[in-house]
Amino acid sequence: MHASMKTAWLIALVLLTACGGSPAAAQPTPSPPKAGPLADTWTWDGAAWHRATAAGPSARYSAGLAYDAARHVYVLFGGETIKGTSDETWTWDGRAWKQMSPKHKPPARRTAGMAYDPAHQVVLLYGGLVPDQAEGSEEGDTWSWDGQDWTEVDPGPGPPGRRQGQTLITAGDRALMFGGHSANATYYGDAWSWNGGAWVRVDIGADPPGRGNSAAVWDAADSLLLVFGGSGFNATAGPGAQGTPLSDAWALSGGKWSELHGSGPGRLAYANAMWDVAGKRAIVLLGMPCPDPSGAAWTWDGKAWAQLANPGITARWGAVLAQAPDGKALLFGGSNEKGC
Repeated sequence: MHASMKTAWLIALVLLTACGGSPAAAQPTPSPPKAGPLADTWTWDGAAWHRATAAGPSARYSAGLAYDAARHVYVLFGGETIKGTSDETWTWDGRAWKQMSPKHKPPARRTAGMAYDPAHQVVLLYGGLVPDQAEGSEEGDTWSWDGQDWTEVDPGPGPPGRRQGQTLITAGDRALMFGGHSANATYYGDAWSWNGGAWVRVDIGADPPGRGNSAAVWDAADSLLLVFGGSGFNATAGPGAQGTPLSDAWALSGGKWSELHGSGPGRLAYANAMWDVAGKRAIVLLGMPCPDPSGAAWTWDGKAWAQLANPGITARWGAVLAQAPDGKALLFGGSNEKGC
């Protein structure tokens, strides 16, 4: 998978939120910048998104981002820049970005999964696409971040195996991983949890259709994993092609999957997700419905989809989003380039 949008299959989906029982007022959308990777930082205060002016990481898409609850900062790793795939580690403390200089670090990569693990008080990183002489290779390694340094806690590629585009989220007192894929060949619809030494399968029975880069969020009200969209197997193209955008939604509760029905955002993939603490609902926004990036926002309240007002963020795919326990969130980068 090449670094440019013309050869990469990159689509994003992000969960944005409105406060309370009604959507926040529409925000004016900034004029779109030049097409390509973005380097803007957005913060969510529980009611609206605000663009931060602080300088930080260079423009990139498909990075990893997590909120480190033990140290009260957001942690960003990797992503694809105009100069290639990054191995940088950055933190955001709510006011400014800081580039870290760890003694050890994962190899450069994009489309890795990242989330905070409350049980072990570290940020986890799993897999992703590491550059090589060809399209790049999927990895199955697990790394942890303790606020100062990275540690490879499992070189892999044992279960769950080599994959990219998997979604990691903090789910109550543990970290959960869903899906991912290997090229346009093998797509996964499974769910895993990290026990401190290995990944353990947590779902039973039939899985959702395999997919990468889906939107996934922990529904704290009902203690379930909600998954929307993503990219699935493209039967009309070869292994180097992008997948087919999906439009279905699934919930994992008690280890069993169930499909959620209703008319929502439509086909969309490469996702981020967040939970509206005040409204007790999931919000989906941004992404690539093909061929133009989207700036639309939708909410799922457990029964139906509804479109929200424009959140004020320019249309993009491949952004990263992470959320703190109090519901505040950070969104960074992505790309506004057209494609599919």
